[in-house]
Amino acid sequence: MNLKRPNRLARNLKIMRNQSGTYYYYKMPDGKLESLGKDIPESVAIDAATALNIALTDQESLVNRIARRAEELRNYNPRNPPMSQVLDEYSHMLHIALENEKQAKNTVSIKLSKLEEYMGIWSKIRVQDMRTFDLNNLLKTKTPHAQQKHVPLMRDIFRYAINSGYCDINPADQLKAKEPEARIRHRHTFDSYMQIYKISPDWLKRAMDIALYSLQRRSDLVEIQIAKDIDIQSCSIKILQRKTRNYKTPVHINIKMGGPLWSAVSDAITSPTHCPYLIHCRPARMDRRDIAAKPHPFAILPDYLTKQFKKWRDKSGVYDHLQPNERPSFHDIRALGIMLYFKAGYPKEYIMALAGHATEDMTNHYIDGHEQTQPLQVAAGLDISTIDMSNINWKDQRIPRELAKLIDDEES
Repeated sequence: MNLKRPNRLARNLKIMRNQSGTYYYYKMPDGKLESLGKDIPESVAIDAATALNIALTDQESLVNRIARRAEELRNYNPRNPPMSQVLDEYSHMLHIALENEKQAKNTVSIKLSKLEEYMGIWSKIRVQDMRTFDLNNLLKTKTPHAQQKHVPLMRDIFRYAINSGYCDINPADQLKAKEPEARIRHRHTFDSYMQIYKISPDWLKRAMDIALYSLQRRSDLVEIQIAKDIDIQSCSIKILQRKTRNYKTPVHINIKMGGPLWSAVSDAITSPTHCPYLIHCRPARMDRRDIAAKPHPFAILPDYLTKQFKKWRDKSGVYDHLQPNERPSFHDIRALGIMLYFKAGYPKEYIMALAGHATEDMTNHYIDGHEQTQPLQVAAGLDISTIDMSNINWKDQRIPRELAKLIDDEES
C-alpha cells in the first residue's frame, strides 16, 4: 500500500495503490480523506483537487478573475451603475460634509460603518435592481433601535442616486422602522449571577465566566476555536468580532487573559468532551438536522446558548419575582462584566477596548496601513475576589456615557 502526493499542482491530492487498484483521495481542511474515485485518470483527479483547493480556500483563479472583470466592464452601464459605485460616491460626499463641518465626526463615522456593511451585501447589485424587499431583509436582522438609524440613511442614499440620475424610484421610501420598546429586562446583579452559576452544568459555567471576564458577545464566543484562536503559551485569545466583519476596519482584538478568565478557558480546553470549539457540550440527544446545522456535533449555536442559560436561570428561581420577559438573558452577562470592571476601578478606555469599542486614538496604534491589520492588544484582568461586592449599589447607574452605551448594546 502506497500513499503519496503525485505532484505540486495537486496539493492535498493523495493516491493509494494496492492489489485491488488505485484510489484517489482529497485531504480536507480537517484532515479527513474524501474519496475522488478508483482507477480514474490521474489528470481527472488533479483537476478535481485543484478545483477543491480553490473552493475550500475561498480563492478565485486568475482566469476566472480576469473573465469576471471583463464581463463586468462589458455590462457596465453609467446610467445604472452597481451599488458599489453609488455607495463609494455617497461615502465621498460624507467626507466632504465632514471637512466642511456640516456633519459631526461621530455622525459621519457611524454612517460610514453602515455603508461598509451595505457594501458587503449589495456591492454587485445594480442600483435600479434594488428593491424594498432587499432593504427590508437587512432591516429584519436589526433591533428596533438600530432600524431607527438605518432607515433614514437608506432613504438618503437613494435620494442621492435619484439626484445623480441613476434611478427614478426610492426603494427605501416604503420602509418603516419598528418603534423601539422601552427596556423592560432587568440587569444581572453579581449575587444573582452566582446563584445561576452554582446550579448550571460545567460547560455553561465555563461559557458564563468566559463571557463575564472577556466582555465578548454570544455570537463571538461560540465561534472561538481552540487551535486557531487561543495561544496557550501567552495565555491570549484572538477575537474577530462578528458584528464588525463587513466594516472596512473590522474589530480584531487579542486578549491577554488574567487568572480567572484563563481558568475558565483552560477548563474548557481540557474538558473530557473533545471539540475544536472552546464553548461546547455533548447534547443528550442529536438528530441529523442538529448535526447539519452545526460546524461540529458538540459545538454550541448562539440560540442554544441563550435557551440553556434561560433554562438554568429559571431553575435557580433567582428571578421568580420578575415576569419572564423582564428577566436578564445570557447577553446581559456582558453588561454585568462591564459594570464589574468599572466598579473595580478599571479605566473606561480599558473596558471599551476589551469590549471591542476602542477609540480612534487606540485603533491608530494597531492599523498599520499594510496588507495585514494587526489586532489591538487588550487585557482581561478582572479578579472579582478583589472587589467588595457588599459596597456596590447595583441600582446606581452613574457611569461614563460611553460605558452606558456599551451596557445598552444589543446582540447583533
